[in-house]
Amino acid sequence: MRYASMNRPVATLIALFVASDTLSVSPLSAAIQSANQTTSLEVRLAEAQPAAGLIEASLSGSSRKIYLHREIVVTNADVVQARVVPGTTGADFSVTVAFSREGAAKMAQATAAHVNKPLAILINGQVVTAPTLRDPVSDSAVIAGDFTSSEAAAIAAALNRK
Repeated sequence: MRYASMNRPVATLIALFVASDTLSVSPLSAAIQSANQTTSLEVRLAEAQPAAGLIEASLSGSSRKIYLHREIVVTNADVVQARVVPGTTGADFSVTVAFSREGAAKMAQATAAHVNKPLAILINGQVVTAPTLRDPVSDSAVIAGDFTSSEAAAIAAALNRK
């Protein structure tokens, strides 16, 4: 993948995930092992501090807590394509996700007023990463979480199956 030739929203999101904490998500392995299991994706706005109406969550493989907004921004239904890409270290893997027109509009609207706050990515109900949003996001995202090749492939395949 050539980052220099990407459009700005994709490059921005890749930078967003590269700048985030590196998280171990090995507990996710059990959640995605079954090829027949439906993999659910949720993207939610989040906060670093607790507040009324927010849901406390832990990042998978970490003791870090974040606080999720109840509303889901996008789900599997908003994904038009998912594929595996090399991660930041070369030994890990990520999943790129392209959103439908409706999904991109929802992401753009939700993230425009949420810059410098966490954006939570949940796979099968587990927060796999929650980087700080640096710029609004719209048409695509990179789900980075120190996945093995088989974990990333299982997530991408399941998201493509819907």
